[in-house]
Amino acid sequence: MTRTHRPLRRRITVRLAALTAALTAAAATVLSLGLAAPAGAIAAAQSDCLPDNTNFFGAGFIGLTARALSVSVKGATTVKAEATADVSVPAGAEVRLAWSVNGGTPQEGTFGPANFANHTEFAETRSTFGLIPVAAGTTTIRPFLRISGPNLTVVSILHRCATVEASTS
Repeated sequence: MTRTHRPLRRRITVRLAALTAALTAAAATVLSLGLAAPAGAIAAAQSDCLPDNTNFFGAGFIGLTARALSVSVKGATTVKAEATADVSVPAGAEVRLAWSVNGGTPQEGTFGPANFANHTEFAETRSTFGLIPVAAGTTTIRPFLRISGPNLTVVSILHRCATVEASTS
């Protein structure tokens, strides 16, 4: 081999070493990203579901979820609170939806529709949302249901969920 080929060989060797290092770093990055847990679309504090079958009757409100949901915002804004449930309502009755903000008295029809479910022959999935203005900081929101109808009306709820979402941009 002549002296003119050695600098070329060194350049090729250095470039191959740099390429190998870059590929190793890229593989390590892909591996570490693959092992990380995915980010949830809605934080756990902002959603709740109860998969049980519940019957309720009588006057007063019952909680749609087991706990209040919380959302933290940097400035005054409007959040979207959504309620979903499989509901069976007897004839002559309806189920009303109310929202409680920061532990206050549940309010029907203030932040969105109050009529959540009417009578149907079978249980149906119902879903609606309310737009709730909140101040900066952490706000807790909880959906409540109330039966509107004759005394001793029994309503059955098969599965219920709620979410509270704030703007992300």
